[in-house]
Amino acid sequence: MKKNVLVTVSGIAILGGIAWFGAHHAERVMVDKGIERFKQALGPDVSFTYTRAKPGLLGRSVRFYGLVFRQGPETMTADEAELSKPDTQDSDVTRIHHLSFRNFQLADPAGSLHLATVEMDDLALPTRTEDPVAPTMQSLSIGHVQATGLHGFASALQSDIAADTAAMDNFGTNEASHLQARNVSLSTDVAPPRHAHADSIVVDGVALADLYTSLTTGAPYTAHPSSTRDITIDRLSMDGTSPLMRAKRVLSHATHTDATEQEVSSIQELELRPDVPNMGWLPSLGYDHFVGNVVLNDTYTPKTGTLHVETFSIDSANMGRLHINGEFTQAASASMLNGNNADMQVISMTMNYIDHGLVPRALGAIAAARGLPPQAFVAFVQSQSATAQNPAYAGFFRWLANPGKQTLSIGIKPDQPMPLMQVVATLGNLASMPELAKQIGLSVQAH
Repeated sequence: MKKNVLVTVSGIAILGGIAWFGAHHAERVMVDKGIERFKQALGPDVSFTYTRAKPGLLGRSVRFYGLVFRQGPETMTADEAELSKPDTQDSDVTRIHHLSFRNFQLADPAGSLHLATVEMDDLALPTRTEDPVAPTMQSLSIGHVQATGLHGFASALQSDIAADTAAMDNFGTNEASHLQARNVSLSTDVAPPRHAHADSIVVDGVALADLYTSLTTGAPYTAHPSSTRDITIDRLSMDGTSPLMRAKRVLSHATHTDATEQEVSSIQELELRPDVPNMGWLPSLGYDHFVGNVVLNDTYTPKTGTLHVETFSIDSANMGRLHINGEFTQAASASMLNGNNADMQVISMTMNYIDHGLVPRALGAIAAARGLPPQAFVAFVQSQSATAQNPAYAGFFRWLANPGKQTLSIGIKPDQPMPLMQVVATLGNLASMPELAKQIGLSVQAH
């Protein structure tokens, strides 16, 4: 009996070994054929090598070791890579349902990228026409990707970028993507050096593939009509050779249609240091930095080139609150936040200001520059209020004598659109050339 059992077990073991060998051999044949088909799908200009390949279950996937992939100036390497069987049955496009890498590196003229781990789903590989002048028929698209230990270099920006984790959905031409990343850093040592960091970044609605193309080719990036874009950045900081900026949260929501571009953005608990451009006046007024909140709500109409600002407010507890609304002409929206206002012209504008301590400091600095005690300068201001012939000036000087008691409202309506910077310069020269008030259509009211 025991002998029969041993014979039976031995026979099963032998049959199992034969079956395993046959199945393993079949898997190897399937893998070899799959790799060959994969190489053919990539095209003749691709070099695809590896030190070892191991088949997955039933040949449905393959794991590569020491992978090196070259195409033109682009090189990808990975210690390990696993991909599901490529699918080319439905079209000429090669599709891979799942692809993963360990210690992945990419280098090309656009920059470099290193990822500790990366998992990708639903890939469509690029295809090209036989005509070298013709555009790519199918660009790279990825349904979902998540990565850890990201570090890259963007040649166009001359900047390093890093993140602990990153995840992205819908990467492809004309596709609105979703991106989220944690512990993100962006650094450039090109003068002036800048080092930015954010605890987290979430971007929805930006066509990241198109943005990548713009950065690598120099082609302009344009938001697609009928699209919505949302950006959230937490704990943002920027430093140069010294601290420059901090913000607790940055929020931005934009909607693009064929007719308008609408945007609502805010910066919460913004801190700006004196080394930030145009903020060098802070120490002269006794401030070591600016602290406040910023809100922008605007609508841009491309057909007319006009920007309607519903709200642009800067609220600082120890300085004051400035609220601006009006109509402007310019090339694009959001110039008030990004500082690109060289082409911005004023059609009409209203500014409301409530002082929280900035004006007395400014008056004190002006008095000191003239060698006068602050009280003497205030008395001079009050005398100007009494003798001013223009009602606008009289209202302004009355407010200036007691800035914390009333709201100052300033209206600007030039006969023709006037560059914003010219309006600002004119306001600064009114004391010596009061006749300029008519040129900008100035009105002043304290209430």
